Amino acid sequence: MRQVFSILFIFLMIHESSAQFQRATDQPLPTRQVHLDFHTSPFIPEIGARFDKKQFQEALQTGRVNHINIFAKGHHGYSYYPTKVGVVHPNLDLDLLGKQLEACREIGVKAPLYFTVGWSVLDAEQHPEWVIKNADGSPASLNLDDDAALDEVRPHYSWYCLDPTIGGGYHEYIVQNVTEICERYSELDGFWFDIYHIIPASYTDYSLARMRREGVDLSDRQAVERSYAQALKAHMKALRELVASYHPDATVYFNTATHVENKAIFTERLFEMNTQAELEDLPTTWGGYDKLPLEAKYHLQQGTPVVAMSGKFHKAWGEFGGFKHPDAIKYEAAAMISWGAACNFGDQLHPSGEMDMETYRSIGEAFAYVEKIEDYGPGGVPVSKLGLWLSLDHAADHGLVNMLLQTHKDFVVAEPGNLEELELILVPSAAKLSKAEVSQLSSWVAKGGKLILFGASVLGDDQRMAFDIGGEFGGKSEFDFDYTVIGDELSEAVVRSPFLNYESGMRVKATDGKVLGKVREPYFNRTYEKYSSHRETPYKLEDSEYAAVLQKGNIIYFAHDLDKLYFEHGVRLHRQLVANAIDRLYESPIVEVSGLPSSGRLSLLHQASKKRYVAHLLFAPALLRGEEVQVIEDMPPVSGVKVTLAVAKKVNKVYAIPGERSLAFTQLGSTIEVEVPKFSMHTGVVFEYE
Repeated sequence: MRQVFSILFIFLMIHESSAQFQRATDQPLPTRQVHLDFHTSPFIPEIGARFDKKQFQEALQTGRVNHINIFAKGHHGYSYYPTKVGVVHPNLDLDLLGKQLEACREIGVKAPLYFTVGWSVLDAEQHPEWVIKNADGSPASLNLDDDAALDEVRPHYSWYCLDPTIGGGYHEYIVQNVTEICERYSELDGFWFDIYHIIPASYTDYSLARMRREGVDLSDRQAVERSYAQALKAHMKALRELVASYHPDATVYFNTATHVENKAIFTERLFEMNTQAELEDLPTTWGGYDKLPLEAKYHLQQGTPVVAMSGKFHKAWGEFGGFKHPDAIKYEAAAMISWGAACNFGDQLHPSGEMDMETYRSIGEAFAYVEKIEDYGPGGVPVSKLGLWLSLDHAADHGLVNMLLQTHKDFVVAEPGNLEELELILVPSAAKLSKAEVSQLSSWVAKGGKLILFGASVLGDDQRMAFDIGGEFGGKSEFDFDYTVIGDELSEAVVRSPFLNYESGMRVKATDGKVLGKVREPYFNRTYEKYSSHRETPYKLEDSEYAAVLQKGNIIYFAHDLDKLYFEHGVRLHRQLVANAIDRLYESPIVEVSGLPSSGRLSLLHQASKKRYVAHLLFAPALLRGEEVQVIEDMPPVSGVKVTLAVAKKVNKVYAIPGERSLAFTQLGSTIEVEVPKFSMHTGVVFEYE
């Protein structure tokens, strides 16, 4: 009980104070940003010796940059300004940070300061007690071998990880550094604090002492991670308030509690400590180009401005000599604006301090396009009557996201607070709905809301049937895989033969529900004793007694985890089946598009303060190059696309961006249809209303 009250007290204190930290979504941040990494070894001479204010300014102007994150302190632990608290880089003979700030102010470029937290070599060496400890007492690191010889090759991205929570000395040291910076530089645009996401739990002496005070069960890993996340949130709150006391208008960002994932750093809502949500990514190698939409939608719906981060790099952040083609940067920038985010591209400054002009020519090409469209993205919020309920299981959530993006069914994130705005909600197979959530959704369905459920989501977190789907639950199938035979109702563009599910589904027998598809089982599982041909055992000649798809009223239930199956296997039949189910229930979408290829993307934003909706269209397929890199290379023109918008507004003007070309439109009641002019890579259709 003591633990419960302790955690509750901390949560209430932090949650109450975080309300004052929220920024309004209709106050967008600078849209053309660069994140200028500068992690420099003490073995490299003449740090910053070739810095030239005019050359630095020329690079930013060539890149059309209006915001750049510059370094106060990097991962090696050294500072780039005269400091009495920290340690100046031993081979730096000038106030590099001060000169960069001066250069930025002269040309009107915002310049928040980067300050490393979780990785700092010098601090780890001088204060080993600050290094996060694993449960067994060993120091926590990323990719480090404590027994490696000095002449062995060091892995990429290899650092000891530090614990900045209050009470251990490191937090207090960070506070002293930040105070010194705030007092030294009278004009500061913000702070960018890095590395809070690598290690989810800490067993340092001071973290152990805190958890004992809280009554945390140290054998309960989830409880330990929650405690650590809440302690990090208190650390962040202290820094946020410190910066505000000197520079009330400064932005403050802590990387990367913003990623939508099942980690305590997100579920405990540490992102509430940020003035903006920055979404660090590198889609070429960090999971592709379809991660941004979900995260941008989520944070915009929280009322928080979003900055989408990528890099000029080909394979990895901080890569010296790695270049993405300007076309790819341009596409990524257009996509960022389309999803309602400001743009940020990472670069790494050479230790000499000289800017690489080729980088800024490439970024400048992209930002020249952003200048034409930036007024039509940030400041907008996603709108849809189709909602995705988050399970925080990556494969389940993103399997559905991929289906929706590829079939151009625009969506928002469904939450208890926006149910009344939604017509249809998809609940992923990994969702474990609480009794309260089941009650909310059930009441919403009773009022006319519609649900599509997958796999075990129908059971809720107590493993009991949470919704009346018109069937009785019989547990998981004994087969490793099975087949689906679809009925007439969902047969559009779906084969009528049994088609393979790479994993079997739940066993559900229909009672008063309508069977839309049946399970066809194999003769046996494939084993060393019994097998047939190369892979799966063939299906039997008759359907089983179990439903693959079942409908009762406004609920459609899929017995299989089609979300995860699609994420892992990409079966178009599975995607089509889900799309057919959506079409069966979803009667009044706000936006629809026809003629756009499946690798095209649709994003609808509502800019209420400007009285307009913007339907952004993107098309530049990502191609696999090498074993792991997705490359944007081809941007074929697209024609024959139509957009339909249905809103309860009197639209009086429709035009295409960039260029604000007026478009003819037809209107029937509240529905407006527009033929989109031929475009390449990106366009937007703007609907202005009275």
